[in-house]
Amino acid sequence: MQNHTLTTIQLSELLQKKVPVLLLDVRDAEKFISGSLVHENASTRNVPYLLMKEQAKPFDEETEKLAQNVQIVTVCTTGNKAQKAAALLREHGFQANALEGGLTAWKEQSNEAK
Repeated sequence: MQNHTLTTIQLSELLQKKVPVLLLDVRDAEKFISGSLVHENASTRNVPYLLMKEQAKPFDEETEKLAQNVQIVTVCTTGNKAQKAAALLREHGFQANALEGGLTAWKEQSNEAK
């Protein structure tokens, strides 16, 4: 049984191989503005999980177009909300995995890599 999460190392590898990835920050806009996961080989979008849950469709049309045929990686601070968001997206037929440990783990790994 797949747990539908990616480790920071798996995500790094996907990005290095230029696999089409949509990084979806599911935190609220204020947190997103203060910094998110951005990578030259991926698109980054902010769609708060609460909005996603309340709407009939998780995305607006523009994001939905971006989300076709790509690996969606949901991101939050610690990974909990991202897992809920990824599960919701899978129910809607998207390929979605959550970043394990969230931005906290990503920053730790980036600091180690330097």
